[in-house]
Amino acid sequence: MVKRAENARERFEAAAYSLFRQQGYAATTVPEIAAEAGLTERTFYRYFTDKREVMFWRAGDHQVTIANEIARARAGVHPLTMVARAFESVAPFIDGHRAIVKLRQRLIFTHGDLQERELMKLHKLASAIDLALQQRGIRPSFSRAVAEIGAAIWKVALENWHADETERPFSSHVQAALTEFQAGLHQVAG
Repeated sequence: MVKRAENARERFEAAAYSLFRQQGYAATTVPEIAAEAGLTERTFYRYFTDKREVMFWRAGDHQVTIANEIARARAGVHPLTMVARAFESVAPFIDGHRAIVKLRQRLIFTHGDLQERELMKLHKLASAIDLALQQRGIRPSFSRAVAEIGAAIWKVALENWHADETERPFSSHVQAALTEFQAGLHQVAG
């Protein structure tokens, strides 16, 4: 039986970001990440498929949190508002890990393979939102549209949060992106 290393994912994540910050993403290798974490390369591959995944492994947890918040939302709330409020449930993590999340965003902006992986994770987020909305009885075509708009709001809010030098909380950027989208819809309609 294989013994699991305590907090291995978190240790690999901290080691990877430390090395990414020191020597850059491209120059960092899996053996270096493992050594920095005080674990083996073999253990690394028990948790991650490659070094890119170190930056994306939390996405699944965030999707579950967001889907659970959508499931718990009050009846009568517009689905897009429901989604935006669900995003706010992840804000404490994002704000609480500001240095790592900002470094992650900078790396994604500058590496095509990370941009590709980010798009894949955004697609999975939209699919999780879509399913959560359908489970609330929202018809599939509408839930899919809301989910895609929601994923776009997530992306815009995260980009604005990253660029915000005043360090306002992520939840305020989610609400600002939602408000801007809604205002834009009314302008187009009016």
